[in-house]
Amino acid sequence: MIRLVATTLAIASMSISAQQTQPLQPAASAPQGSSPRGERLFTGTTRLRNGGPACISCHTIAGTPFPGGGALGPDLTHAYRKLGPHGTQSAMQTLYFNVMTPIYSAHSLAPDEQADLMAFLQQAESRQEPRWQTEIVLLIALLLGGGFVALTGFLWRDRVKSVRRALVERATGQGARV
Repeated sequence: MIRLVATTLAIASMSISAQQTQPLQPAASAPQGSSPRGERLFTGTTRLRNGGPACISCHTIAGTPFPGGGALGPDLTHAYRKLGPHGTQSAMQTLYFNVMTPIYSAHSLAPDEQADLMAFLQQAESRQEPRWQTEIVLLIALLLGGGFVALTGFLWRDRVKSVRRALVERATGQGARV
């Protein structure tokens, strides 16, 4: 009996040591992404392979040049930190967002596009937030509006006077036609 237990223990220890010495097989992982390619996909400079709209149509991210992206979806600057790598990848694959499902169900992201976008989102937090963007747009709008009012006033400066003069002449009977 002792011999049977010893033999069983020896076989078990050899099995355990054999498992420890075997090299681990790498799991099938997602392809490594490129942040610059991910940025081009996000901004729409490079079209998505299956014809879906660029992310910037609905989302914004730090460092995006003017006009800065869409306002329908949330700002994705901190999305990778918030969701983590598995959550971010899951969000790109499952599209559990009600607004995105009808748009991307027929235009899914390719695995390499997902990897590129994940690499871009991962480094997005280190990007500089654009400064004065809203203020610059407001200033431009005010200047253009003021310029339009000034131009209109200059071009039609005598129009109001001539219309008023005709109305006054008709009302007082001095210029009324018989």
